[in-house]
Amino acid sequence: MKLDFNGIIYALSYALDSVEAELVGVQTGHGKWVAYLSVLLGKGAGMEERELADLAACAALHDNALTQYISEEKNVSKTNLPNAGKHCVLGEENIRNFPFHTDVSGAILYHHENADGSGFFHKKASEVPLMAQIIHFADMLDMVCQVQNISKETYQKMTNFIEQKRDKFFAGKIVDMFYQVMPEKAYLDLQGKEIGKLLQQALPGVTTEFSFDEVKRIMEVFAKIADYKSSFTRKHSQQIALKLLQMADYYGYEKELKERLFVAGALHDIGKMAIDNDILEKPEKLTDTEFAYMQNHAWFTYVILSQVQGFEDITRWASRHHEKLNGKGYPFGLHAEDLDEKERLVACIDIYQALSEDRPYKPGMSHEKCIAIMRDMVQKGFIDGKITEDVNLVFGNKQ
Repeated sequence: MKLDFNGIIYALSYALDSVEAELVGVQTGHGKWVAYLSVLLGKGAGMEERELADLAACAALHDNALTQYISEEKNVSKTNLPNAGKHCVLGEENIRNFPFHTDVSGAILYHHENADGSGFFHKKASEVPLMAQIIHFADMLDMVCQVQNISKETYQKMTNFIEQKRDKFFAGKIVDMFYQVMPEKAYLDLQGKEIGKLLQQALPGVTTEFSFDEVKRIMEVFAKIADYKSSFTRKHSQQIALKLLQMADYYGYEKELKERLFVAGALHDIGKMAIDNDILEKPEKLTDTEFAYMQNHAWFTYVILSQVQGFEDITRWASRHHEKLNGKGYPFGLHAEDLDEKERLVACIDIYQALSEDRPYKPGMSHEKCIAIMRDMVQKGFIDGKITEDVNLVFGNKQ
């Protein structure tokens, strides 16, 4: 399957930014700015193109385990981050099997290490990979100085900050490299330019052929990132992706279509990353206002995935999983004639999985109960009747 690996990561960085914004207040676009600054610094360090691509990917994914960290730690807030180094360990583990071109060991694990050894793992600059040092610099610079607010005042703030932290947070060679690749005039010339385009110019995307095993490894991580956003839906997306594969086998879909359906299933709830946890985790029934806000997750899935070149069909299948045949779904209010077989299939599998899995507020339902509820939804004009009966055949035989 052909994928623009870094393009997918840049698009999904929006979702990761949403979590960081909720936790520590970063601005939208943080992940892309960290990637962009990292690429410039990497070029200054003489990295070749394949290494730059891996650096950019790790930079955009530097906090990929925040949702998992938040889920597994108690009382996490902007002012209280217990055992914060854990997210570095989890993040490194998440990307361990990604199909990188070069050795990225330690790039995420040590991205919060300070040059003087005062970071989470007390590693000094001489003990930390260059990639991690670069990502740490770019991450801290944008978090503290909000690099994207381009002005002379911001540049002065940046220089004051990095000089104050020279040889403490940042090795002197990284600071000097920054001045080399980002003098004030070059920085001010970025005014009014969109970060996605800047990143594309600095490091053009490349579409690469991946085996399905590689695609699965990538998408299972992204599905896990989305699912960890709420303890209510642990492994939800991963299970939907797998069930879509089973349905695709039943329908005899060709290999490429099966793989693309798997990707759509894995990413269908990526938009939940942009929804506040107090809504996702609310144990009581949502108010009308809260429910309307929750519905935005499908729209955010559309926004995120529509940025990926070549994902047009995947974006449709993933973002329309809450549409109804009678036009009463969301986020687009589409009708039966607007929804193809794949979009209807993803919607049915999403419902089946939600009904059958355990949640903190309910046990998973039996296959028979799930199908009974889905048949009632068919009668109400919500979902496809034939696909519902196919789901019954495929998964009823597995009980």
